[in-house]
Amino acid sequence: MRTAAPAAQPTVQLARKIGVYAATAVTVGDIVGSGIFRSPHVVAQHLASVPLMLVAWVVGGLLSICGALVMAELAVGHPRSGGLYVFLREAFGDVAGFVFGWAHLWVIKPTLIASIATVFTLYFCQVTQLPEAAQFSVAAAAILLLTGVNWLGVTQGAWTQSLFTTIKVIGIAGLCLAAFVLPASRDPILSNGALRVVEPAALGAFAVAMIAILFAYDGWADSTYVAGEVINPQRTLPIAIVWGTWLVIAIYVATNAAYAHVLGAEGIAFYPAVGAETMRRVLGGWGARALAVLVAVSTFGTTNGSVLTGSRVTQAMAADGLMWPRLARLDPKRGTPGLALWVQAACACAWLLAANSFEDVSGWFVTTVWLFYALAPVALFARRRRERAGTVAAAAYRTPFYPLTPAIFGIATVLIIANDLHSSGWRAAAGLMISALGFPIYYVWKRRG
Repeated sequence: MRTAAPAAQPTVQLARKIGVYAATAVTVGDIVGSGIFRSPHVVAQHLASVPLMLVAWVVGGLLSICGALVMAELAVGHPRSGGLYVFLREAFGDVAGFVFGWAHLWVIKPTLIASIATVFTLYFCQVTQLPEAAQFSVAAAAILLLTGVNWLGVTQGAWTQSLFTTIKVIGIAGLCLAAFVLPASRDPILSNGALRVVEPAALGAFAVAMIAILFAYDGWADSTYVAGEVINPQRTLPIAIVWGTWLVIAIYVATNAAYAHVLGAEGIAFYPAVGAETMRRVLGGWGARALAVLVAVSTFGTTNGSVLTGSRVTQAMAADGLMWPRLARLDPKRGTPGLALWVQAACACAWLLAANSFEDVSGWFVTTVWLFYALAPVALFARRRRERAGTVAAAAYRTPFYPLTPAIFGIATVLIIANDLHSSGWRAAAGLMISALGFPIYYVWKRRG
């Protein structure tokens, strides 16, 4: 049973200003970042046939839909900002909420922001021809700029998210159209059969490929973090979470089909920058530069979505008395969690400073966040049990095919965690250890009152 915590109520309440389009833009924009331009290469190295690759992307999307359906019911039942923190605290008590909030503040969200910012910087510097030495400054400036935009107001943050999500979806649609309509040049290396992709054992290869695919799909839960600022959450949240994820599945399958149409399975496995190579084949050098602009725009928008949603967990946690009370305060003029935003930015820049590449920081958060995702189905089972006992009202939205849907998602998350612990090595384990520090810190916090 959840224990009561002394609340540090903000003087200004979060305002419901995020509509259907902006909430859906949060879901789509936070999922579609760099993954669709990086992950297909990794997938193709393990799955040698195009049909099998497309099946893997569909399966990854369906698993994400299972998670999205679970989150939609939990979000409608708890329509306040904080997302998974709120769900875990209501289901398992303060300690579960604190441990997630702790991991989210120090590991999950700052490493995610830093990793996406590194990809943005890489392509931004390529487009603008800035030297490699400028990459840290550009990434930090992007994080601070977007933090400032979101500090100005949730309307500004949501508008920025809507704008960049719209641009990236239009740009990806243009990539797919060009790949299918325009003639593509041939690669002499692949044309002469000099390269062959060796197909590994199907089951093990499929499992490893799913790690990269589900990383590309991550973000379907992000709109739940701003549920307290969504207009008419009972209607808006299921549309944003579930239908936004369906839209991403369509985008990802179409984009992978476009890559395969131009490059084939061998080309996707051979070229790490599959998007750039696809555009170079159909439009020449300027097509590759246009793709670099698209990736920069895409990752800039994803960074904005992460900045917008991440700070709400810290603010909600502090408002419940589980974090420093100052972090709960909202700007009296702007209605935004200013201190929580800037603390998040500082943590992200610190991770950025310690990292040398995307892989240096991305390995920290995948296993950590999926560990907490695995608790979401359990939270839904707990809520349904409380509904039957009459202690809570039934949510207006119900997860289809319950209990099969949350069960499938729960089993999938356990397998993902096991695979990622094996493949990501010490970073994944270190992320879990930092999260585990939340337990003793919570009891020290509780003892101090």
